[in-house]
Amino acid sequence: MGIIVGVVLFLIVLGAVLSLVEKGAKGASSRVVRPYIGLLLIAALIAGMGLVLGWVFRGIEDYFFIVAKGVAVFTGVVLCVHLITVIAKRFLVAD
Repeated sequence: MGIIVGVVLFLIVLGAVLSLVEKGAKGASSRVVRPYIGLLLIAALIAGMGLVLGWVFRGIEDYFFIVAKGVAVFTGVVLCVHLITVIAKRFLVAD
């Protein structure tokens, strides 16, 4: 699990650096990863709701954790695909 988190963080940093190089240093580096950070925060919010509701009702937190894991995995996959296309366009497409 630690390896997966490390790879995702590496790809986020790589995307931010490529965005900085591609668009200049006008604060555009966060535009590429901003939607994905938002989706990961939504997944964390769903997991937190599961924890809170787990204290009140037994067994309901499992459903919230399943949804949060699904959102996080979907976000990671889409982020990786997006970063692969950014890198491919940067190095393979001639201007």
